[in-house]
Amino acid sequence: MKLLIEIIGYIAIIAGFYAATKKEMTHFRIWHTISSVFYVVYGFFLDSIPLIISGIIFCFIHIYHLKKKDKSVSK
Repeated sequence: MKLLIEIIGYIAIIAGFYAATKKEMTHFRIWHTISSVFYVVYGFFLDSIPLIISGIIFCFIHIYHLKKKDKSVSK
């Protein structure tokens, strides 16, 4: 089980680093949201409230901006 938890943490890190390589903001937000979801899961396994809270906040921020951009594109 410990190995699985560590793998989830590494996936979160890799997705975050990959997000940082994206030049287009939409792709950055998508990949950072994926990273944040993995951080939330990782935080639950570690029982780390700061990790969970920050991951959830990042998810809300990115999803808000993705939906906002989607609405402006569809007009």
